[in-house]
Amino acid sequence: MSVTIKDIAEKAEVSISTVSKSLNDKGGVSPVTRQKVLNIAKEMGYFSFHSQANLKTHNIAFLMSRNHIPIFNNPFYTRVIAGVEIEVENFDYNLLFSTIILDALDNKEVPAIISQNKVDGLILAGADINQKMIRAIEKLKFPTVLVDNYLSSPIMDSIVSDNFSGAMKAVNYLISMGHKNIGYAGGPLSHPSFEERYKAFKLEMMENDLEINSHFVKIKSEFGQDMGQKLAKEFLKEEKLPTAIFAANDATAIGLLQTFNKYGVKVPQDISIIGFDNIELTAFTSPSISTISVDKEGMGQEAARKLFERIQNPEKKSTKSVIPTELIERESVREI
Repeated sequence: MSVTIKDIAEKAEVSISTVSKSLNDKGGVSPVTRQKVLNIAKEMGYFSFHSQANLKTHNIAFLMSRNHIPIFNNPFYTRVIAGVEIEVENFDYNLLFSTIILDALDNKEVPAIISQNKVDGLILAGADINQKMIRAIEKLKFPTVLVDNYLSSPIMDSIVSDNFSGAMKAVNYLISMGHKNIGYAGGPLSHPSFEERYKAFKLEMMENDLEINSHFVKIKSEFGQDMGQKLAKEFLKEEKLPTAIFAANDATAIGLLQTFNKYGVKVPQDISIIGFDNIELTAFTSPSISTISVDKEGMGQEAARKLFERIQNPEKKSTKSVIPTELIERESVREI
């Protein structure tokens, strides 16, 4: 038997109108009352029933945080979205875009796009997505696929690039070009991609009997070119520079390049740089940036395929898809 908003109202001891406003994220309800209604609705199985019973919208959503970079200004995820769009057209679905401000989720565990039954499934992008929210979505058994993130879950599929192997390729390439004093520049290790790339950097250095100079390891809790610029200034404060830097993503590599150029440090004559992701801009910087290519469109296509499979079969066993990487040699690394 389905759960109605009248049932929820009776148990919560509030009006039907209050329940409706709470479930549809409307105003006129205090945060405490809204959360009470949402908790009771979840306990009674309201979301689970309605999520499964109303898979008729022919919409799926691509959801990511906008805490760092607006969705259409993010060169990585715009290519992932392009891949999703290809598969969405093949399945005759519509693709919606939604962003969340993580700090604004204090009184809501799941995005309104789910609770309002606007979509049949969800692609969650990025590792900075609130883990509490992911677990809440998991409890609802709402068809969801994670991209550029991994969470052990029996009902959520994950699509990630081969971060570990790719990072080892990058460091091995620098070593093959004669570099021994190699630095690392990356984002927060709480992000699974950065964590894997940093671990691979350390392992490749160790396997080649190369010492890691702690002064050459720069890690920030930020993302993007601004972070790369800040890290470049930190490198410039050291007594000497490494001969090469592995930047854990291309945005960081671009920021490093910009700042080194500004302060008269020539790339690759004075220092070599290799990035990760192969965003389009790396082919047009001066010098162009060597990098590790990630099949971003392929990630998007795989995410969409997995989501449509899960919409059709919500109970299927979860999978983790690892997308291979490729070394792209350009102008930012020189042999010494």
